[in-house]
Amino acid sequence: MEKSLLKIRKNKSQDPEGYILSITPDGISLEASSGKGVFRALSTLIQIINHAGDPSLPCLHIEDSPTLARRGFMLDSSRCKVLKMEEVFELIDLLASLGYNELQLYVEHTFAFKKHKTVWKEASPFTAEEIQEIDQYCSDRFIELVPNLNSFGHFERWLIHEEYQDMAECPNGFLRETPYMKRDHGTTLRPNEESLHFIDSLYAEYLPNFSSKKFNVGLDEPWELGQGWSQQEVEKIGKDRVYLRHLDGIRRLVEKHGRQMQFWADVLLEKPENAKLLCPTASPIIWGYEPEHPFDEQARVVAECGLSFCLAPGVATWRSLCGRWQVARKNLTNACKNAQKHGAEGMLITSWGDCGNHQPWPTLYPGLFHGAALSWTGKELEEQEVAVAIDRMVYSTPSAGMGNWLIELGKIDEQIGAHMPNTSLDWWILFAARADLLRDALPKQVRTHQIRTGLDAISEAKKSVPHANNNPVLEQSIEELSWGLDVSEICLTQGMRILKSSHNEAPIETTPLLERFQRNWLKRARPGGLKEASTLLTEALAALAEE
Repeated sequence: MEKSLLKIRKNKSQDPEGYILSITPDGISLEASSGKGVFRALSTLIQIINHAGDPSLPCLHIEDSPTLARRGFMLDSSRCKVLKMEEVFELIDLLASLGYNELQLYVEHTFAFKKHKTVWKEASPFTAEEIQEIDQYCSDRFIELVPNLNSFGHFERWLIHEEYQDMAECPNGFLRETPYMKRDHGTTLRPNEESLHFIDSLYAEYLPNFSSKKFNVGLDEPWELGQGWSQQEVEKIGKDRVYLRHLDGIRRLVEKHGRQMQFWADVLLEKPENAKLLCPTASPIIWGYEPEHPFDEQARVVAECGLSFCLAPGVATWRSLCGRWQVARKNLTNACKNAQKHGAEGMLITSWGDCGNHQPWPTLYPGLFHGAALSWTGKELEEQEVAVAIDRMVYSTPSAGMGNWLIELGKIDEQIGAHMPNTSLDWWILFAARADLLRDALPKQVRTHQIRTGLDAISEAKKSVPHANNNPVLEQSIEELSWGLDVSEICLTQGMRILKSSHNEAPIETTPLLERFQRNWLKRARPGGLKEASTLLTEALAALAEE
């Protein structure tokens, strides 16, 4: 009888996702207490085999288990871009290989609700059948697909339409001073029973497509709360109490549908003492995306109330053209440290698509990989380790050089030194022009030598583009990132010209940039939302060209 090369044993003392993996001259053995642990061990073994590059494997002994129980990733699937199904599956495979065990697809309007086609008809939304398919694909890889549907604020995709307008806190729009915001339509539902009844009808259709018993209902940034329908009540008892009362109404709906409510904690933490008023079954998600975000203080307050919670840092790529690697690295490390310190369930690492989702897709990889390592080991990776892992696991080419290139692109913003929250300078120059802010505001943000530093960094990056070597995945990423560099160069060049009060030396050829953007978009994402994203980009480039 032939000797087995792979032996699997059950070890009841192991963490459910932990494992022991041994490679000896006699074969390979692994021990785990559950299927999750076996899966994690096999994922590690596959990486070892790929790294070895030949039939002989190194002898080794690994005893491993995760630092954080909850290791999630949330992808914005509402700000214009909804991935094609094959891209969703590729993302899930990557997440599984990296040790993530949770995925959320952020949804405002990008689910095909049967009675609400007006809202999603231009969005190429996920259908119920697609969500069920994604849920099963995740489950097969020990990833929990947690439903995510914003249920109070960020409801503008609904309220902009006449048939839903009467549900708005401010049906005819509002003006907000800090942060400045002017809208001719509402973004927040009225905090009343009619809204709860409406939301309940959405939950009844949406939630049965998920096997998870958790549910992220959003509830963040109800910008105009207290300015319209609820004004008198807010003046009487306070905005925080109106908000908490409505939050509890949402919680009861969630639990009626057999789920546990998660929600974004920003409004709650405006008055941290209110955390003690929450029902124990409500689970806050504390988000913050800059290196200095006060995770320590906020997590301490929530933890002292005995609530289950997690921290949500970000990959720092939205409102950017090349990424913001150093911001992401420090933000993720800060969140992981405080998740451990204060007993959080873990982290939900976010990738947003604010203002049109124009950032090149590959810019998320450095943050995604670094966050995975932090969540599993509790320790930072060196930059070179991140780069090598990206080359191996995304591009299947250890010598590709794409990982290093991505990291160098992500340093350009820091080299400029503008330090603008949630924004890169190049992106800000591009879209601030639409509001005619540049001539007054740009000198307050940056000096000519800083922009020159950025332009020099872009020039160097263009000289070091990796070779695709007939690798179609590499080719696609190179084109996406080269587009980002080209647009960034135009933005910084125009910024320099404005600072020097010089004339435009040559017209900006916007059409090729737009066509490249659209081609890149359609390689990964559905057509819905592309028109809106393209219009935003076209208007911004045109305004910049006229400055």
